[in-house]
Amino acid sequence: MNIQLVRLSSGEELIADVTVEDNSLLLKKPVILLPTGQQSVGIVPWLPYADMEDGVSISNNFILFSVPPHGDLINEYNSAFGNGLVVPPKQSVSGPALTLTE
Repeated sequence: MNIQLVRLSSGEELIADVTVEDNSLLLKKPVILLPTGQQSVGIVPWLPYADMEDGVSISNNFILFSVPPHGDLINEYNSAFGNGLVVPPKQSVSGPALTLTE
């Protein structure tokens, strides 16, 4: 899976599993980011009334940029719309030093 945040020329920001095609991006399971107030966003299916089982192809003419989203957004997307895989945040682990002996 290649989860990307895609900004369209219409101003919509989508998160989807993205595949690069010749002159377009194929978006599978796209969701739209919606501001919910209190400096937070929600994600809901994009075009929920359309049959997009195979994804939707959007011409590069309508795409401003595509970038990896923040880890929290990836986890939220995966838990609700993706494969269910949630990656824990990276933490520094300290413990006893290991000594190798022969």
